[in-house]
Order: sequence, then structure tokens, then C-alpha cells
Amino acid sequence: MVDRAVARRGVEGILTMTERAVLDKLPIERRRRDWLAGRLAAKRGLRAACRRRGETVPPYTAIEIRNDAHGAPRFTMAERRDLDERLDISIAHSNGTAVAAVMDRLSGTVGVDVEVTKPLSIELLKRVLRPHEIARLDALSNAAPTALEMWTGKEAAMKAARHLCDALRDVELSWAPPHSMRARIAGTGLPAHSILVRHRTAGPYTIALAICR
Repeated sequence: MVDRAVARRGVEGILTMTERAVLDKLPIERRRRDWLAGRLAAKRGLRAACRRRGETVPPYTAIEIRNDAHGAPRFTMAERRDLDERLDISIAHSNGTAVAAVMDRLSGTVGVDVEVTKPLSIELLKRVLRPHEIARLDALSNAAPTALEMWTGKEAAMKAARHLCDALRDVELSWAPPHSMRARIAGTGLPAHSILVRHRTAGPYTIALAICR
């Protein structure tokens, strides 16, 4: 996707001058590719949101993606400065592929994560999963989640919850069959089960989308 877009438009047709300056400072090619893929996915999502709203679709270079003090993505759009407060975005990337989600803030905030589908070690899982979540992995049911679904679900929920925690272990998961999760952030006033998590697979990737209402 990135290669085709760059071949068709050039980096200068996708990124603003400020974004290009950020890209130029990234020393590792893999990081550069992931970062560019994330910006492209986010801009495509925002353009699609404008199209759905019946508004003029801006060129890629009219949209600038930046990170706030916590590292979360924010955006500005030329001649539509109001949309930054009305639309929520989330970006994730892995191994050169990126996904982005865009949501009207009236409906909640959004978080997304993507990872290459692969097994995770039990040592790693014990650091981020709670005992009842580890036990769930052993459940003899088609509705039992995989370890990677738990991991990506927690990552997406953390993003959707907007800086209420910085550790995956603080995200508590519960299940509502089939194949859906709810999440809450331990130790906060966030109501239990207020974060909905959905999963899908796309080729070699596992993707989680979380919505916090």
C-alpha cells in the first residue's frame, strides 16, 4: 500500500513539509516505513470520514498528523480546524503495515492495534495478563480468545481510554460470546465494561478495535 501510494503521489504528495521533516529525522528504515504507513492510513481514514459526511474531501497534504504530549495522534485539516475536536483518530503499525480508525467524538473515543499473528511466550503473558485472563486461554471453547487477541485488545483499549493507564496489566478484560470483549481500566472511575473491543484478522495480521463510550 505504501509503495503504491509513494509511486503514484510521491512523499511530497502525501506529507506536509512538517511531516516530511519528521520523517527525514527517523534514522531506521523500518521505523520510517511504519511511520509513513501510519500517516497514510490516518489520512485515508480522515478523507473517508469527510466523504461519508458529504463534505469536500481534502488532499493528503491538507491534513497534518502530529502527536500530543502523551504520544497520541491528533490532526489539523486546512480550512477545517473544527474537525480536530469533532473527530477522534487512532493509528497502529507493525512490520510495514498500518491501520487507522476515525470516530465521531460524540460516539466515544477509539483505539486500534495491529500485530503480526504469532505465538507469545507464557513469560511475557504473565507480565501483562491477570490470572483470570491466563486461565481463559485454557478454556475448551471456540469462544476462547487467543493470547494475541488479548494483547492487541489491551493495547487498543489503552488508546481508547486516553491516558488513564500506561500498563497493559491495568486493563481488565471480560468476555461476551461470541468473540467480543469488554475492558475496564483498574483503579479509575471508568465504569466497568465501558470499553468494547472487537477483533479481525487480515492476512498475517491480528487487528483490535476498541471504542470507549
